[in-house]
Amino acid sequence: MALFWRVFPWDPDVNEGNLFSPSYIPPATGRGRFDLPAACSPVLYVAESPEYAIAEAIQPWRNRPLRRPHLLRAGRPLALVGVQLEPDESSRLLDLCNPRTLQRHRLKPDRIASRRRRTTQPIAASAWDGGYAGLRWWSSFRGDWHGAVLFMERVRRGLHFGEPEVVSGDSPALQEAAGVLGITLEI
Repeated sequence: MALFWRVFPWDPDVNEGNLFSPSYIPPATGRGRFDLPAACSPVLYVAESPEYAIAEAIQPWRNRPLRRPHLLRAGRPLALVGVQLEPDESSRLLDLCNPRTLQRHRLKPDRIASRRRRTTQPIAASAWDGGYAGLRWWSSFRGDWHGAVLFMERVRRGLHFGEPEVVSGDSPALQEAAGVLGITLEI
């Protein structure tokens, strides 16, 4: 199984699949870099390391102090959860970190790294049209951090969520993510 990570606002009293549960999948909005049109599939953004998942959640506070209220969303604590994807599904991710894949699909790294949705969303749509279960790419924070976007209509049955852990100032993953982003912890 491939192991990914996600950070989300957690309420331990809600049922699985509901808002604030580990397995809640936000509806398609079209606002994400690699979102698909709503008619195709909602997507789930995940990271290959806990540090990268947390970095994405705290990045608005780059070069500033991070305080306890910054670890809340919608009044709930941020939690880190492992997300396992069965091998059959993970083998169907379009690996945009692989130079051969880029060459075969005639993709250039600057298009993948673009912050313009008009540039990146067609890459996701092409992966969807090609039958892929999602795609994998590198982080703009560190080249050795990688993330994936999972096309939920194709991976839902092969996805398993672990036990969430509240992100706290004692978390080594938070400490590393904050260090990479130039964030001082005042928690």
